[in-house]
Amino acid sequence: MDGREPQYVFERTQIGKGLRPIAQQGVVVLHDGVLTLLGSERQPIDSAPLAQVTASKVRFTRGQTLSLTLNGTKYNVSPGWGARGVFVLPGDTEHVRTAAEALLRLIQASGGSAG
Repeated sequence: MDGREPQYVFERTQIGKGLRPIAQQGVVVLHDGVLTLLGSERQPIDSAPLAQVTASKVRFTRGQTLSLTLNGTKYNVSPGWGARGVFVLPGDTEHVRTAAEALLRLIQASGGSAG
């Protein structure tokens, strides 16, 4: 990044590929038209221009997880999920659904496609 503050940051995001977790406390950053996935130690995982990102809700998660495709690689992203630690009580995940919906809207508004 160029030293300016990112436009949107989703911290404490669980990021995975399929059933394999990549980052429990990852970060999703939207800055200057680019979506970047960062790992738990803030290491880059992947990035792509927002217009080239495909995003959709993962149905069986009740809207808490998004499927993002960046550069041909599919990631499962749950913004805010890592904020609750290892145990999340049933029905106590509204913040995750809200964050996932906000991320999906931002991607679509920036030219990304809904899958």
